[in-house]
Amino acid sequence: MSSLHERLRRHLGEPSTLRPADPSEAAAVAEPTTTPATPDEGSVGRRLSRMFDQSPAARHTILGTGRRRPEPSEVDGDATRSGAHAFAPPTSPPPTDPRRPPTPPPVVPQELQGDARRAWLFGHTVLPAGHRHGSVALDRVLDVDGHGALLLSGDPTLTAFDPTRALFFDLETTGLMGGGGNLAFIVGVASIDARGEVDLMQFQLREPGDEPAMLQAVLPLIEQADFLVSFNGKSFDRHVLADRFVMNRMDPDPVLDTPHLDLIHPARRLFKGSLSSCSLGRLEERRLSVFRQDDLPGSEAPAAWFAWLRTGDSAPVRRVLDHNALDLLSLIALCADLDRCVRAPGAALPDPAALAAAGRLLIERGAADRGEHILQLLICGDAADPVVYGSLHVLAEHYRKQERHAEALPLWTRMRQAAGTADLRPWLCEVIALEHRLGRAGDALGLVGELLARLDRGSQVSVVPTGDMNALHRRRERLERKVRARLSP
Repeated sequence: MSSLHERLRRHLGEPSTLRPADPSEAAAVAEPTTTPATPDEGSVGRRLSRMFDQSPAARHTILGTGRRRPEPSEVDGDATRSGAHAFAPPTSPPPTDPRRPPTPPPVVPQELQGDARRAWLFGHTVLPAGHRHGSVALDRVLDVDGHGALLLSGDPTLTAFDPTRALFFDLETTGLMGGGGNLAFIVGVASIDARGEVDLMQFQLREPGDEPAMLQAVLPLIEQADFLVSFNGKSFDRHVLADRFVMNRMDPDPVLDTPHLDLIHPARRLFKGSLSSCSLGRLEERRLSVFRQDDLPGSEAPAAWFAWLRTGDSAPVRRVLDHNALDLLSLIALCADLDRCVRAPGAALPDPAALAAAGRLLIERGAADRGEHILQLLICGDAADPVVYGSLHVLAEHYRKQERHAEALPLWTRMRQAAGTADLRPWLCEVIALEHRLGRAGDALGLVGELLARLDRGSQVSVVPTGDMNALHRRRERLERKVRARLSP
C-alpha cells in the first residue's frame, strides 16, 4: 500500500494541495475496496474508489494516463489464455456490394517487449509467398528492379534497387504536421524475402516515456535496409522519424540518407488526370481492388491513441493497427502495380489519360522510344479529344527538343486545326520552326498572316494580351523584310 501512496503523490501531488481535507476521501485512498459514505463526485478519492471497485486489476493502473500496464502474459501469442488483454480485429458487417468484397487486415499478434522501466508493444506476422492483397499477389514486387525504380522516381540512387533489400514503412502519428511534439506512436515496417514471404512488424508506443526504447528497436531495421519505400514518406514520415531520433539523441542519418522510393510521386504522375484523387485509399480501390471496411481514417488515429492512454480501451487503437497493416500491404502491392504501369503500360493502363501520362513519363525518364510509341498510338484519335490533343502537344515538344522539326510540323498543324486561336502555342511553335529551323520564311509569313487575320475577325473566342499582339505584328514585318530581301536580285 505504501507504494500506491508514493505513486499517488508522484503523479497527483500532495493530497492537501489538491482539495480541502475530507475524511471520506482519506478513507477512500487508504482503503480502496471500501466505498465512502458521502464522497464528493469530483474528488480524487471518489475516482480511485470507483475505479478499484469496478476491477481489482485497476490497482495496477498507470495513474498518469488512466491506463493499466499490460502484463506480458496478457499480450503474448496466446492472449486469449489470460483473457485480460486480447487484441481481436473488429467484426466487420457483411459486404453490401458483391463487386467490392472487403479486404480484411492481417492478424498481427502482439507481445510486450522491453524491460520493467521501458517497454513497447510489438506486433509481428509473416505472410506466405503468393499472398494476395486485393487483386495483386505481393510477391509480384520481386519483379521491380533498378530500371523500374528509376523510371518511377527519376532518382539515380535507386538504380540498384532490390525489393528484398528494401524496407516498406508507414507511421501513425499524433499530428499531421511536423515539429518536436509530433510523436510516431505506431511504426509499421514490412520486408519481403527472395521466396516472396512478407515479414510485417508493428511497434506501438504505450506511453511517451517509452519512446527511446521503441526507437532503439526500430533503428537497426532502418540501418540494415539499403532502400526505403513509402507513400508520401519523403515529405512527411521520414522527417517525423528523423525528428524523433534527434529528440532522443539518436542519429537521424539512416532514415534521411537511405535511398528512398516515394510512391506518391509516380502515382500522381500517372493518375492525376484519370482519378479524382491520388490518395492511397483511392488507389487501393481503383488499382488494387482493395476495399476497406470499418477502417479508421488516418486523421482519427491520434484521437484513438489518446483515448487508449486515458481509458485503457484497446478497441480504437486496434483499428489504427489494422489501418497501418493494410497500409503496409498496399505499399508493397502498389509498388508492384506502378512498376507494371511503366513496364507494360498498354496492358496495365486501359484509361487513355493514364496511358498518355505514362508515355510522357517514359519520355522524361529516358525511355523515349517506348514513350513515343505510346503517344503515336494515342494521336491517331480525334484531335478535339483532350487526351489526344495533350498527346499531340507532348510528342511535338519532344520532337522539337530533339530538333526533329519536320516531324513536329504536322502535329502542330493538327493542334491548330482543332483549337483555332484558342491556343496560340502551336501557331507560334510552327512559325518559329519554319523561319529559324527549316528556312521557310515565306511559309512562316503566310502562317502569321493567317493567325492575325483570324484574330482580327474574331472567328474564335480568344484573349490575346496587347504585348503579344504587338509581337505578332513585329514578327510579320520582320518576315516581310526577310522575304523581300530573298526575292530581290
